[in-house]
Amino acid sequence: MLFNSINFLVFFSVFYLIYTKVNLKIQNWLLLIGGIIFYSFWNYKMTFLLLFCIYFNFIAGIRLAKNQDLIRRKRILLFTIALNLGILFIFKYTVFVIQSFNDISRLADGSLKLSVIDIILPIGISFYTFHNISYIYDVYKGKIQPTYNLLTYAVYDLFFPLLLSGPIERAERLIPQIEKEREITKEKFQSGLILVLWGIFKKVFVSDNLAPFVNMALYPDETIPKGLVYFVAAAFAFQVYADFSGYTDAARGMARMIGFELSLNFNLPLFKATNPSEFWKRWHISLSTWLRDYVYIPLGGNRNGIFYQNMNLMIVWILGGLWHGATYGYLIWGIYCGLQVVIYNIYAEMKAKYFRKTIYNEVDIKNVISSGSREILTKKRLPLFVVLDKLELTFINYSLKGFIKIISIFITFMLFGLGLLLFRVENPTHLMRLIDNMAGIYLNWVLICKFLFYISPILILDSLQVWHKDLEYFSSSKIHPVIAYGILTLSAIQFCLFSVFESKEFFYFQF
Repeated sequence: MLFNSINFLVFFSVFYLIYTKVNLKIQNWLLLIGGIIFYSFWNYKMTFLLLFCIYFNFIAGIRLAKNQDLIRRKRILLFTIALNLGILFIFKYTVFVIQSFNDISRLADGSLKLSVIDIILPIGISFYTFHNISYIYDVYKGKIQPTYNLLTYAVYDLFFPLLLSGPIERAERLIPQIEKEREITKEKFQSGLILVLWGIFKKVFVSDNLAPFVNMALYPDETIPKGLVYFVAAAFAFQVYADFSGYTDAARGMARMIGFELSLNFNLPLFKATNPSEFWKRWHISLSTWLRDYVYIPLGGNRNGIFYQNMNLMIVWILGGLWHGATYGYLIWGIYCGLQVVIYNIYAEMKAKYFRKTIYNEVDIKNVISSGSREILTKKRLPLFVVLDKLELTFINYSLKGFIKIISIFITFMLFGLGLLLFRVENPTHLMRLIDNMAGIYLNWVLICKFLFYISPILILDSLQVWHKDLEYFSSSKIHPVIAYGILTLSAIQFCLFSVFESKEFFYFQF
């Protein structure tokens, strides 16, 4: 059942009408039943797998709390995590392992080949697996107390707004909201509804209109003009952003309408991130923080020097790539993103260590620059970047700094977009053809105008949020009525005339 479907509109309307009229206990039962119905619309058989995961993680949490023996507690933790990851591995990675084995065998002598089996990938399994692991680990560490109410834990895992594509909500944040009385106000309903409408609009107008162009350009046998790959990368980046952030906006909006508050999953990554490290702190925040807290920090984080820090980052990114999908493309994508972050971290470390500390106390750099004394600069051999860095605005004014920031944002955005192409690479020949296409420049003003038209709502609203430094600006009463009605009118026209009303799955459902 998709958020952008008539089925879901009917489902949620009936659910909401009943939900607002009953007490807390019945509300939780409704959330449980609603989650089961919502998930069963995709494949009711896989609902039993999800229910099994709910039950054994619930029991494991209680066992951890009741057992004081450190060795037994660790065994329970490791067994539970292994079972969660084992289920994920069987359904998501078995085919990839078999195909990889066959590829290696073919490179050798090709005498041994395993049959590839057809396995249905349960939708949302990567999300609810991480959901469960974080709960168990936090109980083990004593960060939270386990819930002894099976209904509460079942709602935690089956909370339908975030069930299929996140955010990956932590137990310490979501379970208390399940257990306490929820306040449903007019303000929450209105801001939640705006988030839902905005999320669905991004999906059906922006993402679904960009998807046909991206799909055609990235078809393995398609020959595209030289240089078009950059345009495809930009379109793909906006398609994925509109699709995924659209889903999470809709999820957060629905949750708010029924009295819950979910974590922010996107913090203007395409418009504010000036480097790869910052980008991944703003994109899919719930996954980035999950990998940080449950993989990166347990591996040692940055506690053992820059070398081990970057090694840990690469491990995290390889796992993050495989979390997205079981193909060589996703594996290479993880390595590609990891290398970006590592290279940037090394640069930042060197800059902090050498650039900013190479200052001569006996020289007043400001006076040197203001007097224009090249002689003193030459004698002291002050590097130019040190002078500029210290003075900040002597040679570089605010406008130039702003220009440099825009260029940094654009480069970061294009690195992200080009990396996304790895999601769609079918084979090495396809990859080499895309790389070869980068040796050129392609301009088509009709294509550019169509692209700008489709992404214009995101450009306008995200720019307003950047300008006002308020991520809830457009869904709150702070927005000026004239601006609000103008945006609403433009969006309504675009929605009615140009949206794709054929229900299409959200991009991240495949993960």
